[in-house]
Amino acid sequence: MSTLVVIQSTPYGNTNAKDALDVLLTLAAFEQAPGLLLQGVGVHLLTSTQGPFKHAGKMLAALPMYDVEQLYVDNSAIAAQGISQTQLAQCPLDCQLLDQPAIGKLMASYQHVLVF
Repeated sequence: MSTLVVIQSTPYGNTNAKDALDVLLTLAAFEQAPGLLLQGVGVHLLTSTQGPFKHAGKMLAALPMYDVEQLYVDNSAIAAQGISQTQLAQCPLDCQLLDQPAIGKLMASYQHVLVF
């Protein structure tokens, strides 16, 4: 079973992003080889800004221990949310920037797509 976990929620103020990462880690622990795609405000998981809330992005550092080594990122969301190349470089995973047609192909390549 292949599952793509898509995070479109902000890492602040609610638990959607953390819940998505929990699902991803659970799938990876059972060797399901899940994928992770960040879209919309979900790209803020890549920033290290704490703010007044806990930041779910810190969980990204644990993903390589679960053999999740590839992170797909919506290139248009990076530009729209003002994420810099420096912030991308600080991510513990290899970030593959995708345009809209590539995102469509990525989603089609998975049996299940979970959007948070």
